[in-house]
Amino acid sequence: MIRLLALPAAALAVFGASALATAEPQAGTPVFAIGKCYDPDKTVLTQPATFDYNCDGTGVLQDMVWATWGPDGARGTGTDSSVECQPNCAQGTRLVNPVVVHAWNPQPAKDAACPADVRYFGDLTIAYPQGVPPWITPGAQWSPGTDFVTIDGLPAVHFSGLSPMCG
Repeated sequence: MIRLLALPAAALAVFGASALATAEPQAGTPVFAIGKCYDPDKTVLTQPATFDYNCDGTGVLQDMVWATWGPDGARGTGTDSSVECQPNCAQGTRLVNPVVVHAWNPQPAKDAACPADVRYFGDLTIAYPQGVPPWITPGAQWSPGTDFVTIDGLPAVHFSGLSPMCG
């Protein structure tokens, strides 16, 4: 049960970030970012090399390389470093698996305190082409908007309804 709570607890937006790549946008040009774990006190992250999708260190995408990033969505590959929270997250085993990440459905934040020129991807999937954490199983749902899906035949987690809180 604790394992199942760890993924969703940090599962609806995507960044607590470490290493990242950012570009200075031209005035009036929308910037695209993943809304999960957004920190309004930091620069908006675009095409991050690393980000904490659980907002607590139990699920971190790292070594991300983005093939696409823009108004039509984002697609990248990298490594998922996640903790199997058994017997608890502090003592759990860290599992490392290659991943394919998709983000889409960019939209302005619902929170007026968020930057107006940023469009946050409202949906995100993390798919596992080789090896999968044991809690990623058909029918699993960790929290509303976070559930198991299959993408191109691969087991995956879909985060939907992502939107940052900036106020």
